[in-house]
Amino acid sequence: MSVAGVRALFALGRSGIWLPLGLAALASLNTLGSGFVWDDSHLIVANTLVRQASPLPALSSDFWQEGERSGFYRPLVSLSYFVEFRLWRLRPGGYHAANLAYHLGAVLAVTLAARALFPGLVAATVAGIVFAVHPIHTESVAFISGRPDVLAGAFLVGAFALYVRGRRRGRPSAGSVGLFAAALLSKEVALAFPLLLLAYEATIGDRAARDAAPSPPRLGRTLAPYLAVAAGYFCLRWLVLGTPLAWGLDHTGWGRRALVALNASGEYLRLLAIPWPLAPDRVADGTVSAWTIASLAALVVLVAGAAWSWRSSRVPAFLLAWFLLTLLPASPLVPGRAPQVAERFLYIPSVAWAWLLGWAIGAAWEAGWLASAAGRRAAVTAGAVAVVTAGGLTAVRNHDWRDEYHLFTRMAASEPRSYLAPLNLGYLYVRAGDLARAEAELQRALALRPQSPPALLGLALVESRRGDHDGAIRYAERARDLAPERDSVHAQLGAIYGMAGRYAEAAASFRESVRRNPRRLESRANLAVALADAGRATEAADALAEAERVRAAEGVQDPAELQMLAQVRQRLTMTRRAQ
Repeated sequence: MSVAGVRALFALGRSGIWLPLGLAALASLNTLGSGFVWDDSHLIVANTLVRQASPLPALSSDFWQEGERSGFYRPLVSLSYFVEFRLWRLRPGGYHAANLAYHLGAVLAVTLAARALFPGLVAATVAGIVFAVHPIHTESVAFISGRPDVLAGAFLVGAFALYVRGRRRGRPSAGSVGLFAAALLSKEVALAFPLLLLAYEATIGDRAARDAAPSPPRLGRTLAPYLAVAAGYFCLRWLVLGTPLAWGLDHTGWGRRALVALNASGEYLRLLAIPWPLAPDRVADGTVSAWTIASLAALVVLVAGAAWSWRSSRVPAFLLAWFLLTLLPASPLVPGRAPQVAERFLYIPSVAWAWLLGWAIGAAWEAGWLASAAGRRAAVTAGAVAVVTAGGLTAVRNHDWRDEYHLFTRMAASEPRSYLAPLNLGYLYVRAGDLARAEAELQRALALRPQSPPALLGLALVESRRGDHDGAIRYAERARDLAPERDSVHAQLGAIYGMAGRYAEAAASFRESVRRNPRRLESRANLAVALADAGRATEAADALAEAERVRAAEGVQDPAELQMLAQVRQRLTMTRRAQ
């Protein structure tokens, strides 16, 4: 490709946006044929809140919507599922198309923010391209339930772009404050935004007075609207969840947390530069090893490099601050939550990597370091190869998320210590009727996490299908004792009691499931059947009537639910005749 050709591509858009957007769409186009996987089943397929006539129940609930509490409040993500359910029902292609559209919005925001931060079209275009095709984003984009990072990223970077533009024009941006609020309502990582603005002001915010520290009064006026929005967000969380902060119950010590955070930071830095191998599940490593030393050395080098370049350019210092501050809310250093390591946590921190490469390459291009035509052709060729490689790797990685079998087999192969891989494979084999392989996988999951209610429930299903009802009940009751707050555990135990002919106990378990989640229609239907089998016809009829009332209150009528209730009604009629 000639230099003139490259200039023509850059000229496709006044801000150099069309090339990054086109490459992002091309790299992730194959996600449109993927299905529902993993958490999608809970948040969309089986989520009764998205079927209600009003979005208020979804907006006034914990992000996990039903069942176990997550302590997260992300109403804009919940609202997106609510609206899209009315558009595509249970057709996954529509949700994947929406995820891709939100990702394109984030690519646009990254490109325009780079245009505001750095001189020259090349820097912005390169930054947008790097963010558009980076393989580390596949989990967030290809996984429907990875949407919180994508939405929060688009809003957060958009808020920053508008802030920089407003500051250059000498007036505050109401749009920036609004996008910050939207980012907060999408994911908690947005709480870092006021600190990002402080970092910007302390580094590259005032180019006309680079050696002058920002005055506290001006910083106060700058941050006041953002802090007010953050305070309002905490009040809203308190109103909905009953607490402004939910630290959870994990008691991992600070020593192990620090080691996990250090090891994870090194892994995150490596994945930004060399995104291979990628894994859908990463086990938090809290041990001291050679990798710990390497991670610490990498962080020291980054800090030293930012300090060394301070007098000539403060861009590296700002980008390092962006990376660390946006990574902090999801890091193992957050108290009370089990230490987690996941590739989706890099979606917003990777913006710093995209801007760094854009800034460096743009500066070299504008400074004439590649003055000769041959040198520029070589640079363009190398860049094209890198883009094709990254985009191809993204497309290949998207393939891992196309269905649950591919996802969980990849998870098992890439991380042998993963508890989630054998657990989910075990359930897949149960549904396929391969009970021997199901038991082997679920026992492996139980060995990795001995107090796992889902693994115990899976083994209960295996034993129940084999006809060993006593063994199934023992497993299911252990799961209930470990997680009495989960309505799904009581529902599964009720089904196992029913298959064992213990109808009164089945009815009691289904009733408890209904008490914990009154909107779960399947539990209400099964309660009616269990009561009928127990010879309590009047109670069964009342339970069925209540189930039909709950179904009628739903905003979207599901044909499968209508058929289920019709079958229960027919069964109750047959039971009454037999009696």
